[in-house]
Amino acid sequence: MIIEYAAARWDLELDDLFLTVGHRFGRGEFRRRMRDHVRRLLARGPRTSSRKPAEQAGRPTPDGLPI
Repeated sequence: MIIEYAAARWDLELDDLFLTVGHRFGRGEFRRRMRDHVRRLLARGPRTSSRKPAEQAGRPTPDGLPI
């Protein structure tokens, strides 16, 4: 229960962060890429390739995602 609450809280705070800095990225695609990049950096798991994060983000290719 505490872990779910903490995860939900992190999600809300990340959304606030994205709203705060999102205007710095001129196009919607750049804003989404920034959001995916930050979420991937904070995610658990090995960082061996960008293929898996791209799949998790619902993107067809890993272009622009961190390793």
